[in-house]
Amino acid sequence: MGELIGASAGSAPSAPTIFSFSPSSANFNLSMREYLITHREFNGIAVGAFVFNPEGKLLLVQRAAHDSMPSLWEIPGGACDYEDESLLHGVARELWEESGLRANFIGPLIGEGRVFFVRGSRTMCKYSFMTEVDGYEVTLDPNEHQAFLWVTEEEARSGRCGDVKFKYTTKDQRQAVLEAFQFRKGEKPRV
Repeated sequence: MGELIGASAGSAPSAPTIFSFSPSSANFNLSMREYLITHREFNGIAVGAFVFNPEGKLLLVQRAAHDSMPSLWEIPGGACDYEDESLLHGVARELWEESGLRANFIGPLIGEGRVFFVRGSRTMCKYSFMTEVDGYEVTLDPNEHQAFLWVTEEEARSGRCGDVKFKYTTKDQRQAVLEAFQFRKGEKPRV
């Protein structure tokens, strides 16, 4: 059963940048600038990390009440920066900043990129990857997230973990979470 755990104040050291990645993710081992040159339909790229603990539970984080999409739930992730060495480095950085977890392997892309719009006219695409980490002690940045849960597939599907009822940031986020569970079980995700 899940336990709701809150954020604590404090600053994390710089994001770790040493990790390996799946050959199937090699197309994302480009800087955002390089990637956008060949994907002119996008103004920016967002990334997400599917992290499963040894019990097979997935990490979800709850957005801060004062942030956009307040108190909704998602996987760790966010916008890639032009300073990121590659989009995969963006995955590792966002995971570190949002959870304090260190990526040691960035696996395959789950599903396809999910297109969304910000500020009305900016077209973004979010790519989310299976991600392995060193340790499972989560440390949240309270400016971004206020709590986290490790959820089973059934809990992810029902939107309830123990006494905590949760709602995803978007329908696409929920669908991506379910696809990650299917992938982990070796099933082909239904799109």
